[in-house]
Amino acid sequence: MAVIIFLAGSVARDLSELRSAKRDTVQWTLSQVEIEFLDFTLTLQEEIDAPTPNLTELRKDFDVFYSRLVIVSEGRLFGDARIERKFGEATDEIRAFLDRTATVMDSSDEVLLSGLEGILEETLALRPSVRGLYISGLGYFAEQADLLRNRLANTMLQLSAAAGMLLVLLAILTLYSRATNRQLRRQSHALVSANARMETILATSLDGMIVSDSDGRVIDFNAAAERTFGYKLEDIKGKLIRDLIVPEAMRDAHQKGMERMHSTGEKRLVGHGHIQINACRADGSEFPVELALESAQTLDGEIIIAFLRDISERVRTEEELREARDLALAGEKAKSDFLAVMSHEIRTPLNGLLGNLTLLGDTRLSREQSQYQDNMEISGRQLMKHVNSVLDVARFESGKMPVRMTSFHVGQLVQEVLDGQTGAAESNQTALSWQFLGTPVEWMRSDRNHIEQILLNLVGNAIKFTKGGRVEIEVEVNGEFLDFRVIDTGIGIPEADLDRIFEDFESAGPATGGTGLGLGIATRLVKLLKGEIGVESTPGEGSVFWFCVPLQIVEAPAEAELAQQKNAPTVGLRILLAEDNDMNAFVAKKMLEKEGHSVTVAEDGLQAIEAVDDAVFDVILMDINMPRMDGLTATRKMRSEIDATKTTPILAFSANVLPEDKDRFLQSGMDGFIGKPIQMDELRSALETVTVGHVRPMMKGSSAPLPNNEARDLMGDSYDAFLERFRSEADALIDWIKAGDTAPGDVEHHCHKLVSTAAMFGATDFQKALRTSENAAKRGDDDMHLDALIEVWQKTRAAL
Repeated sequence: MAVIIFLAGSVARDLSELRSAKRDTVQWTLSQVEIEFLDFTLTLQEEIDAPTPNLTELRKDFDVFYSRLVIVSEGRLFGDARIERKFGEATDEIRAFLDRTATVMDSSDEVLLSGLEGILEETLALRPSVRGLYISGLGYFAEQADLLRNRLANTMLQLSAAAGMLLVLLAILTLYSRATNRQLRRQSHALVSANARMETILATSLDGMIVSDSDGRVIDFNAAAERTFGYKLEDIKGKLIRDLIVPEAMRDAHQKGMERMHSTGEKRLVGHGHIQINACRADGSEFPVELALESAQTLDGEIIIAFLRDISERVRTEEELREARDLALAGEKAKSDFLAVMSHEIRTPLNGLLGNLTLLGDTRLSREQSQYQDNMEISGRQLMKHVNSVLDVARFESGKMPVRMTSFHVGQLVQEVLDGQTGAAESNQTALSWQFLGTPVEWMRSDRNHIEQILLNLVGNAIKFTKGGRVEIEVEVNGEFLDFRVIDTGIGIPEADLDRIFEDFESAGPATGGTGLGLGIATRLVKLLKGEIGVESTPGEGSVFWFCVPLQIVEAPAEAELAQQKNAPTVGLRILLAEDNDMNAFVAKKMLEKEGHSVTVAEDGLQAIEAVDDAVFDVILMDINMPRMDGLTATRKMRSEIDATKTTPILAFSANVLPEDKDRFLQSGMDGFIGKPIQMDELRSALETVTVGHVRPMMKGSSAPLPNNEARDLMGDSYDAFLERFRSEADALIDWIKAGDTAPGDVEHHCHKLVSTAAMFGATDFQKALRTSENAAKRGDDDMHLDALIEVWQKTRAAL
C-alpha cells in the first residue's frame, strides 16, 4: 500500500512540473514576440529620425522579431492554439506583415530607406494584433492548463480508486486464499480417508484385484486374489503374472501380447470391458474367471490393474440352464411332433369319416338311416371342432396365429353366425336375435374370421346353457371401439367362476362334452385384435359375454353386391389344374367336371404359365411339388409377370398341410389351400368364395382317403390300370430305399408324390407311413422310418 501511495505522489509531482515548464515556455515566447515587436518599432522610429540611419541594427531587430513569430506560427507547442480563431487570425496577420516587410528588408539600403515611413505606419497599425496575439495565447494556454490540471486530478483520483480497489481485491484474495487453504486441508483429509476406505474395500472385496507394472510384475495382490489363487503378496511381489496365474497353454499368447504392447502400444484386452478366460491357481488347477483390465499412469510409470472374479459356479449354472433349455426345446419339439400327429393322423381319418358321411347323405336312405347319418355327422364335426381348438391353442403359443385385415359387412357377419347356430338353438327351444344399438355401422375393417370365431364360441356357449330361453347379440359403437354383447337367459355363472372360465380346459356349467377351450381361444383372439373381453352374470337369470375390438369404418367395396349372392349356387368355373401326378389329375378333373366346371390340366409349372398366357381362368388349383417348375415359383411368376393372373384366385392343391407350409404358400401369393384328394364339401366351399370375389384361406383336408366305390366310379375303366401303376410306383420306391441311396431331399420328394395316390386307393396305413417318412426327411431327422415304410408296404400290397 505504501509503495502505491509513493508512486502515485511521484507521478503527480512529475506531471505538475511538466505542466509548469510548458506554461513558462509559452508565456516567455509570447512575451518575447511582443518585446521584440516593441524593440523593432523603437529602432524603426530612431532610424527614421537619425541623420544617418543604422540599417544593420534595424535589420537585426526585424530578424529577431521574425524568428520569434516563426516559433509561434510554425512551432508544435502552439499547434493547438493556432486553431483558436483570435490567436490564429493575429498570427496570420503578423506573419503576413513580416513576409511583406522581409522583402523590403532584404533589398538595398536605398530601397529600405525609401520604405521606412511605410513600414513604420504598418508597424504602428500592427500593434493591436501583436497585443491580441499575446493576450489570446495566454488565455488559450491558461485554459488548456486548467483542463490538464483537471484531467490530471481526475486521473489521480482514478489512480487512487484503482489503488483502493486493488487493496480491496488483495484483501479478498487473502481471505479466499485462507478459505482455499482450509478447503485443501479438508480435501486432503477426505482423500486420506477415501484412500483408507479404498484400501479396506479392496482388502475385503470378493473380486480379486492384481496390480502389475508394464512388464507384468506383481505390485499389489489383494486378499480376494490371495484366496482365489492361493498365493501371498509377500511371496509373489515382483514376480511375473505369466508364471503365476496364466495357464501353461496360454503363456505364449500372453507373452506375445506383452511384447506387442511394448513395441506398438496396442492393447487388445486393456480397457475393453469384461472377458471370460481360464486362469490357473497355485496348485496348477484351471478354472474360469471374468477378467477386466485397465491401465493408469503413475509417477513410477504405467501400471496395469486386473479385476478377476471366479465364475466357476456361474458357468456350472449356465451349463445347467442350457441343459434345461435343451430339455425344454426337446419338449417343445415333442409337443410339435404330437400336434403334427394329431393334425395328420387324427384329422386324416376324421376327414375321411366326415367325407363318407357326406357322400352317404347323398344316397337314398330311410328316415331312420338318415337320422343316424345326421347324428354321426354332427358328432364327427363336433370332434373335428375339438381337434381344431387344440391346434388353435398350439398356434397361439407358437406365435403363428396371424391377423388378416379385410373389409366386411358387420350385420351380414352377425346374421351368418346366428344362421349357423339355428339348428342347435331349435333343439334347445331357444330363440335367436340380434340388434344394433345406436347408429349402425355397415362396413368395417378387421379380421373377419377371428371375430366370427369369437362370436361362434360365445353364441355356442350361450345356446348350450340356455333351455327354452333367448340368446341375443347386441352391437354398439363405443368411441373408437365396436362392442359385441352376447346376452342369454340361461343358468348363469357363479361369481367365483367368472375369472377362471376364460382359462383353458375350464367350464363353469354342467358337462356338455366340450373341451373347455372355447373361451380361452376367444380371449386370445380378442387380445390379438387389441381388444378386451369380459362377462357379467347372475346365477339363475343369465349371462352377458361382451368383447370389443378397434373400429375402423370403411366404405362398401365395389363387390358388395356380389357378396349378397354368397349363398347362391356355385356357377360353372374355368379351372386350371396344375398336377404332375396323372392319377391325381384324373380324379380331380372328374370330380370338378361332375360339379359342372370346365377343367384344363397342366403337368407342371411351366405348362401352367403357358396355359394362362393362352386362356383366362376363374381359379387355379396349383400343386406344390412338380418337375421343371414347382407350384410356388409358378405362382410368384403369375403374380409378378402376367397381368391376367395378378388377381386370379390361386389355391394350393397339395397333401402338405403343416402350418409352416401354409405360411409359405400364402407368402408366395397363393390365396388358400385345398387338400388332396379333393373332398366335395371342401371343394364346394372353396369355389363358392370364388364366385363372390373373395377367397378365404383354408387349411382343411389332409389327404383323406376316397371311398373305394367313389374312386372306381370316378376312374371308370381306368381304375385297374391306375391301381397297377400305383403298385409299380410303390414297388419302385421300396426298391430305391433298399438300394440305400436315401438322401433326405429325395425321400421327401418320392414319399410326397405317393401320399395322395395312396389315399386315393384307400391305402391308409401306407399313406400314414409315407407321411411319417416325408415329415422326418423334411425336418432332417436321422431316422426317417424307412424300415417301417417297407414293412407297411408289404402288408398293403398283399391287401391290394
